[in-house]
Amino acid sequence: MTGIPLYTNINDLHRVTGSALRTNNPLIHCFDMAETNNLLVGNLPPHRADFYTLALNLDTQGLQYTLNQNDFREPKFVIVCVAPGQVVQWSKEGDWFGYCLFFKGAFLEVSTPANFLQQYPFFNVNETNLLPIEPVHSEAMQTNFRQLIAEQQTAAAFSNPIMQATLQALLWQVRRVYEETNRITPSTKARAIITAQFQYLVNEHFRTLTTVDEYADRLNITANHLSQTVRETIGKSAKRIISQRRLTEACYLLQYTSNTIAEIGDHLCFSESTHFVKFFKKETGNTPVSYRSNRMSTSSVDGHPQKSHL
Repeated sequence: MTGIPLYTNINDLHRVTGSALRTNNPLIHCFDMAETNNLLVGNLPPHRADFYTLALNLDTQGLQYTLNQNDFREPKFVIVCVAPGQVVQWSKEGDWFGYCLFFKGAFLEVSTPANFLQQYPFFNVNETNLLPIEPVHSEAMQTNFRQLIAEQQTAAAFSNPIMQATLQALLWQVRRVYEETNRITPSTKARAIITAQFQYLVNEHFRTLTTVDEYADRLNITANHLSQTVRETIGKSAKRIISQRRLTEACYLLQYTSNTIAEIGDHLCFSESTHFVKFFKKETGNTPVSYRSNRMSTSSVDGHPQKSHL
């Protein structure tokens, strides 16, 4: 069973992009994207990282960016939030202006990933978060990015706690934009906590835990309470969230790898490949074979690299 490349080291990701940038801190690196414009490869095939990415795109020329199989052409004045495990792909022809930050949860001494997702829901692996930003928010965020870059270049005392505080300020600014964009009110936040914990568990266990009851047991609540809470928070049933996460992974593997249908079904813990085919067709209206064929045709037309043969 082959898979989509996973980068666990920030410098390894820099290396495959063609960038000469490197970080001495394995937990964080912030940089001005203008520094990479003459160095980056023309395209980066589908990949994952085990760290977070926060990118402020101010202007892009000839950039096509794919996140969670959603394509964005020349996104401008957006903040891009990528969670560990999300599949990213991009191609570029011109220059890219803005700032980019890679960081691991350990840098902020995150107690649990679920708590981190509760605080910063824009890092939900099941969502595509490219948030449009107003100039007032952009200026504040640029200040934080520049402060992070300046601080990481010093060897002064207390550099790490200063960077931690600056990063947290930046993340809360992004949350402000996220809540304004999604119209989140204080009355919805209690439900959002349970929903965030549920979504974290789904992302961790979607291959092996496939029922609402199993997740409710992990959260020490009833299945009915979980289902009602999730539906009231995001407008989808808990069962639907589980199915969508399994489907998303199946689509990743069909489009970006050369694994057989049987191998993908086995990876997703379907007892028979026919059960996987039935599930996939119910969710999409297509068989896995026809989906793969259609996506490859679309990728060729759009100029994206075809699936990785790893």
